[in-house]
Amino acid sequence: MKIVIIKGSPHKKGSSNLPAERFAKGAQKIGHTVIETDAAHMNI
Repeated sequence: MKIVIIKGSPHKKGSSNLPAERFAKGAQKIGHTVIETDAAHMNI
């Protein structure tokens, strides 16, 4: 399965980014493809 995670916290190690990173590691560990995007630090 492909999973896209869009992080939006202005803090790189913020309270929402940490669980997102842990979720991504767990998903990758069991074979899923994970793409993480940090929208808070993008120029959109």
